[in-house]
Amino acid sequence: MKKSMLLIAVFLSSLNVLQAQKLDIIPQPVKTEQKEGTFVIPSSVQIVVDKKLQKSAHYIGSDFFATTGIKPIVSIGKGNKKDGISFLVDEKLNLPNDGYELSVTKKGVVIKGKSSNGVLNGLQSLLQICTAKEVKKGTIPFVKIEDYPRFEWRGMMLDCSRQFFDKQTVKNYIDWLAAHKMNVFHWHLTDDNGWRAEIKSMPDLTLKGAWRGPGEVLLPSYGSGNKRYGGYYTQADMKEVVAYAAARGISIMPEIEIPGHSRAVTAAYPEIGCVTTQETKSVQGEVKNVWCVGREENYQILDSIIREVSEMFPFEYIHVAGDEVNRANWEHCPKCKALMEKEGYTDTFQLQNYFFRRVEKIVEKYNKKTAGWNEILKGGEINPNTLISAWQGISYGIESAKKGYETVMMPGQFTYFDMAQSENERGHRWAAITDTKRAYSFEPIPDNDLTPEQQKLIKGVQGALWSEYLDRPTRFVEYQSYPRISALSEIGWSKKEDKNWDNFYGRLTNSHLQRLANMGIAFRDFPPTAIYKSGTITVTPPYEGAVVRYDAQGNEPTRQSPLYTGPIQTKNYEQYLFRTFFNEDSASPAVKVEKLPVANWNTSKVEVLNISENITEHVDKSGIWYLTFNPTADEASNGVIKSVSLYENDKLIQTYSEEKTLKSKPRLRFVIDNYNDKNTYRLDFTVDNKEATASSAKVKFNCSPYLEPEVKVTSSMAENPKFPISRLEDYNEETYLRTDVPCVSGDWILYTFTNPVVSSKIDVLTGIPHHPRFIVNDGYVEYSYNGIDFEKGDIFDYGNASIYPKKPVKAVRIMITGTNNEPLMAGQDLRVNP
Repeated sequence: MKKSMLLIAVFLSSLNVLQAQKLDIIPQPVKTEQKEGTFVIPSSVQIVVDKKLQKSAHYIGSDFFATTGIKPIVSIGKGNKKDGISFLVDEKLNLPNDGYELSVTKKGVVIKGKSSNGVLNGLQSLLQICTAKEVKKGTIPFVKIEDYPRFEWRGMMLDCSRQFFDKQTVKNYIDWLAAHKMNVFHWHLTDDNGWRAEIKSMPDLTLKGAWRGPGEVLLPSYGSGNKRYGGYYTQADMKEVVAYAAARGISIMPEIEIPGHSRAVTAAYPEIGCVTTQETKSVQGEVKNVWCVGREENYQILDSIIREVSEMFPFEYIHVAGDEVNRANWEHCPKCKALMEKEGYTDTFQLQNYFFRRVEKIVEKYNKKTAGWNEILKGGEINPNTLISAWQGISYGIESAKKGYETVMMPGQFTYFDMAQSENERGHRWAAITDTKRAYSFEPIPDNDLTPEQQKLIKGVQGALWSEYLDRPTRFVEYQSYPRISALSEIGWSKKEDKNWDNFYGRLTNSHLQRLANMGIAFRDFPPTAIYKSGTITVTPPYEGAVVRYDAQGNEPTRQSPLYTGPIQTKNYEQYLFRTFFNEDSASPAVKVEKLPVANWNTSKVEVLNISENITEHVDKSGIWYLTFNPTADEASNGVIKSVSLYENDKLIQTYSEEKTLKSKPRLRFVIDNYNDKNTYRLDFTVDNKEATASSAKVKFNCSPYLEPEVKVTSSMAENPKFPISRLEDYNEETYLRTDVPCVSGDWILYTFTNPVVSSKIDVLTGIPHHPRFIVNDGYVEYSYNGIDFEKGDIFDYGNASIYPKKPVKAVRIMITGTNNEPLMAGQDLRVNP
């Protein structure tokens, strides 16, 4: 009996050992078998690298040393060394390409790959095992892994045009992709705001087109300011980076942006563009940024460019873009119109198709295949070997596959990592607010829309990081990339049925964030959740062991701010901000304290819901209150909201009778003038779910921290009718003014209050909300107590300025002292603090 009990105890102990040593591998391997015991790495461990991997030998040895602290002896060969680590290529392995087997026993470690890249994928799993939180340093648990990728294409794009990243930064980025078993680096080398690739046959592309600023052919943009800004990669640089990536199992696909997004080209060589008397603007507001399709000499120039690019990049594809072409430019160009007439074309999409068919032939001439954004499918047939990058949405990838083209899925709504990660963070918003969880939710193959054969055309998945807003803060490129790329890697690699957010998040926060930190990545940590109820703020850290700090004065918490250790009693919860800190380089965004929802619903039936909620405990002051309806998920945004009414002591304060779709995320304004703690408040509204589709939302009711005094706004600048000046009078933070012209010295915008306003501080913001585009670079803000005499306030710093009035203010004025060197200027509502 005692012997049996002993055996049971040993068995349970071994289970505990296995359970304790979580490997936390990202992306999740296909099959992992862990056994009891560990391999202790010798202090002078011998690493054998297959001759087929010779170019990666230094990388393997140096990364092993960087990860374990143990300096290996690396040799080239085929055999297994006792107590050593072998990296071997075995093309007979019964695994898909890029697959590998990893075996750790008491004899040592053996990694076999179907290909060189397969072996390198096995290396990444080994390095991750060595750095798992619960694995003792210097040891490797006995384990057997059989692993291979779901998709052959697992890519990431970095835009080096709008912001220029030096060669070392690009190499670092490639290292981090390799660590996640990604295998394609899409290098966006040219765009409107800078040409970054040396082309020896056209030296002015970099001598002129790589620079912007005063006296340059390109105007300042995207935070570059009134100084010379730019740079480029020499051909030697690019060849060096290609070899560096190849040693890490990554292929580089260069992108040369044509025929649109080409202001850097036409600024350096004006003859390449169309000769027109009428200037038309691209969607980004750029002019003269399109190649002339009707100019025959341009195809000789493109031949020369593509020839040089093909010589530097051995990858089978060259990406030639084709997105967001300002085709209106061609409508006014004599040469383009003549070509249309000659070919019998009736619209400019046909002209675009003509251009790409000629470009495809040039690319083929140099033994390459063409890749392009999904817009190149418009206007006619293209080469069946052309690869489509489906960026505008999942439906565009479906369309591409149905037409028979190999397709890389990269919808902006999930895989564009220039998107803001929360409502209050820097970044684009046009596609979605995309945090790591949303990115992870993406499924590249829509089951119900494609046949099995069409599904095979989904070649893989890719992310993209456009760099418009990566100029600040420091290392924002890393913050926007990780851990979202960690999520992307699992989408591209792991089996669909193994994808599980909670499991992934556990691996990420238990071990993988520390791995990112070890790699030197200044990643975005996960924010805490702070809830206010009945005079108490309660904070939930994002994961076990997370360090949360706070500030009680409305400032962003720093590493010196107080540590959150327990619930905080306060009535002034609006002033508190909380933030997670991982290390000196990585932290979460600062988050405000939230109140619990005042109402919610969840239905998938056709029904009418009449909702009535007592919200007395949520109302605690007089002021301007906003009621917001937030769908719990994109796929749960069905339904119509109507008859929204707020009652105080059963007396109607205000009602909104018109219908608003949940998808539009309604934001309704209410004014509570006579709050006291004996009042009762009730919210009534109706949800009409007219289809048997999911409708689910959280309804929140929050007091605005700002005053909203009646104001009239005038300006010296002409407005864009789609973004009128009246938008500066509505106090909606998401709406804004766009002028129809650039601002110049002497321009002004005047905000005049109907009645003088008592305020401690008024913030004056320019540019698009959350974006530093179309801002005032040179100017100052002034204010008046009588509407006639003005006092000078702050000068503009990165588009923003403030005033601190000592008595009631009648007017605020933006005074511009220099051009912003952009196609237009944007302005926002005043932020009037009490």
